[in-house]
Amino acid sequence: MSYSTVKNVLEYGRRLHEHARNLYQQLRDQTQRERVDMMLQLLAAHEDTLAKSMVSMQEHVSQKVLTEWHQFEPGSISDALKGCRDLHPDISVDELTRVALKIDDYLIGLYRQMLSEATNNDSRQLFENLIALEESEKMRTVRAALSASDW
Repeated sequence: MSYSTVKNVLEYGRRLHEHARNLYQQLRDQTQRERVDMMLQLLAAHEDTLAKSMVSMQEHVSQKVLTEWHQFEPGSISDALKGCRDLHPDISVDELTRVALKIDDYLIGLYRQMLSEATNNDSRQLFENLIALEESEKMRTVRAALSASDW
C-alpha cells in the first residue's frame, strides 16, 4: 500500500463526487421517468454540494494538516463507483438510492480509516467533519427517497 497526503485524500473525494454528479446528470438526459429524473436532479445537487465542500475544506485547512501523510492508495474512481454500472434509464428510485448510498458509505469508511490514523487534533477534526457531512447528506438522500412516493 502506498501513502498519500490529506490533500490527496480530499482531492480524491472531490473527484469522486464530481464523477458521480456527472453520471447522474447524464442519466437525467436519458430517463423518461419523472420521479427518477427528480431524484437524479437531487442526487446531482447532493454530489455537487459535497464536491464544493471538499474544495472549501481544502482552502480552509492548514498546510500542516494538508501535508500529513496517511497510508492510502487512491484507487480508480470507476472502482469506487462500481455500483454505478447498474445505472440505466429505467432504474427505480429505490435502486438509484442504493447506488447513491454505496458511494456515501464508501467515503464514510475512507474518512473513518483516515480518522483512526490521524496524528493530530486538527486532522482528527477534519475527518470527523467530513464524516458528519457525509452522514448528514446521506440522511438527506434517504429522506428524499422516502418522500419520492409523494412526488
